[in-house]
Amino acid sequence: MLSTARTKDRRLVSRTWSLIIAMGIFLGTIVFSAIVNNAGIPNVIINFMMLAEPFMFILAITCVDFTVEGLNKLRRWLIISAIINLVLAIAQKILLLAGRISAHPYNETDGVQGVFFISGAGGYISAAVSVSVFIYCFLYQKQVPLWIRILGLIGTIYQIQIADTKQVILVSGLAWIILASSKIQNIRKIVMYLSCFGLALGAFWWLIHNVAGFEAYAQWMNRSDINNNEAGGGLDVKTEGIRRVLAYYRSPLNWLVGLGPGHTLGRLGGWTINDMWSILSLVGGTKHPLYDEMWSFINSNWIAWSTTLYVPLFSWAGIWGDQGWLGIAAYLYLGFLVWHYFCIDDFCRFLMLTIFIYGFFLTQMEEPGFMLTMAMLIGLRWQEHRVRTLAH
Repeated sequence: MLSTARTKDRRLVSRTWSLIIAMGIFLGTIVFSAIVNNAGIPNVIINFMMLAEPFMFILAITCVDFTVEGLNKLRRWLIISAIINLVLAIAQKILLLAGRISAHPYNETDGVQGVFFISGAGGYISAAVSVSVFIYCFLYQKQVPLWIRILGLIGTIYQIQIADTKQVILVSGLAWIILASSKIQNIRKIVMYLSCFGLALGAFWWLIHNVAGFEAYAQWMNRSDINNNEAGGGLDVKTEGIRRVLAYYRSPLNWLVGLGPGHTLGRLGGWTINDMWSILSLVGGTKHPLYDEMWSFINSNWIAWSTTLYVPLFSWAGIWGDQGWLGIAAYLYLGFLVWHYFCIDDFCRFLMLTIFIYGFFLTQMEEPGFMLTMAMLIGLRWQEHRVRTLAH
C-alpha cells in the first residue's frame, strides 16, 4: 500500500507505518495466544480480520490522494447509503406491521434492521450507522438546508423508536459526557457541551414522561428486577462469562494471552465459530467447550434474553478472554494511534468513544457494517481537513 501510494507527506508515511506496526503487534498477540492454547489457524485469521479490518480501512482511505471531486463522490456514496438504510428501516416497520413481509425469527420491532435485514444485531447496527452519518451531515454539510438536516436527525430518532434500540441513545449520551469531561481545561467548550447535553437530557426526560412512544424508556429504567447488582441481577449476568473464562485458566500465561482466538466471549467465539463450524472444522478451526456452556446459560436466563445490555457475550470481554491482557493492550494501542493521528475533531473523537462503549454491550466492535462506517467517517473527516489545508 505504501509503495503504490502517491503521497509524499512524511508525517502521513510515519503515521501509516506506526499503525501497520501496531497491527503487526496485535496479530502477534493473537498468534502467540493461538500457539499457547492450541487454537486453529482459521481462528487466528478470522479473529484478526474482524478486529483489525477497520484500521486497515482507515489506512486505505488516508493513503489515497483524493481530489475534491473524488472526495465529493465518496461523501455522496456514504450519505446516499445512509439514506437508503434509514428509508428501508421505516419501510420495514410499515410492511412488518401490515404482514406483507416476514423477519423470522424477529418480530415487527427487532426486524427493523435497514440494509442489515435479518442479521442478528442488525437493528442496533442500522440505527447506530444512521445516527453517526446524520450527525455528520448536520455538522458539516452546511450547503444542505438546515430543515433537511434537522429532518434527517428526526428520522434517526424515529428509527431508534420503531426498532426499540435504546442502547444507541445510552451509548451516544455516555460518549457525549466523556467527551465533555475531556474538555475540562477549556471552560468555554465544556460549558457548551454540557449545556447541549443538559438541553437534550431535559427534552428526553420530558418525552419519556409525556409522549406515548417513549414510555418504554421510563419503564425500563424502573425495572429493579433487572437493574440491580444483587446475585442473579443484571450485573451478575453480565459478568458470568468472565467468571467462566477464569475457571478455565490453567497457567499464568492465560492471564497474558487468554484462552485462544475464537475460544471465549467475542463474536467469533460466541456466534461465528458455531455458525461456520461445518466449514471451519474441515480446515483446522477449533471450538472451546465454553461456547456450549455460555449458550446454555444464556438460553436459561431470562435477563440475558430481556435486554442486550446484560448479555455476557461482548467485544471487550472477547478480546480479553481470547488474547488476555496483552491483546487488550495491543488493541487499545491501535485505538490510541487512530485517536492521536486521525481524529482531527471532536466528532471523530465522539465516534471513537461510541465504539469504545459499544464494546461493553454486544459485539458491535466486531461488526463490519458498523465499524467500517465509523472508519469511513473518520477517514473522510481527515481527508476533508487535508484537502482544505492544501487549498489554503
